[in-house]
Amino acid sequence: MFQGFYTLGSAMISENRNLNVISNNMANAATTGYKSDKYIASTFREEMLYRSGNITPNKRSPIGTTAMIQATNDRVTSYEQGILEPTDMPLDFAISGEGFFMVQTEDNETLYTRNGSFITDDEGYLAVPNIGRVLGTNNAPIRVDTDALVVDTDGTVRGEETGTVYGTIGLADFEDYYEGLIKGDNGTFTAQEGAAARDTDAQIVQGMLERSNTSMVEEMTSMMSAQRSLQAAAQLIKMYDQLNGRSVNLGSVS
Repeated sequence: MFQGFYTLGSAMISENRNLNVISNNMANAATTGYKSDKYIASTFREEMLYRSGNITPNKRSPIGTTAMIQATNDRVTSYEQGILEPTDMPLDFAISGEGFFMVQTEDNETLYTRNGSFITDDEGYLAVPNIGRVLGTNNAPIRVDTDALVVDTDGTVRGEETGTVYGTIGLADFEDYYEGLIKGDNGTFTAQEGAAARDTDAQIVQGMLERSNTSMVEEMTSMMSAQRSLQAAAQLIKMYDQLNGRSVNLGSVS
């Protein structure tokens, strides 16, 4: 009976963590360039089951494996490109293809993001709000003196009226996203030490933004399924507790 407590208790913990991942995806459904996560569960410490014969009880034959506890395995990020949505705003940009914008924080840390909703900060640098300044191909922030900009598909930033070239928006890409990137806040990523970089032939599209790749329909379906599993496990634990209480009472009576 106690095995059931372990199995159901671990299932409730696992489904709670799954619901946390789902709720985070849904909360970021409107975050530009956000990449959704999926919760992956696994079993812990599988054990072999044996069958003993009636005539020769010492002779056992294996019949399969079982696991007492459900455990967290990993949280996997989907890097599938979201829908490119036109905004007609001169400081909105989307990446068509693989790669990330490079953003320098106040602590001189480089973050990677698909969020192309740029602004010009107080000092005239292209920046992503609440994250940092956009880096160019020379790994330096790009400074402009006007909001009237034209950006070519290769990232070259020019003044619309003067034709002045202010720099080129840099893009970074990696050989293995799952091994090379660590997901942070606001749809940003940091690169693991030694992450292998690679060239990208992606294009920058002005006047568009990449929407989150979160599917609200899928997330709602997953949320309802997780809630039902959680409720079922809670009800079964309650039944186990009642049976355990009755067993104790019967034992005390005898």
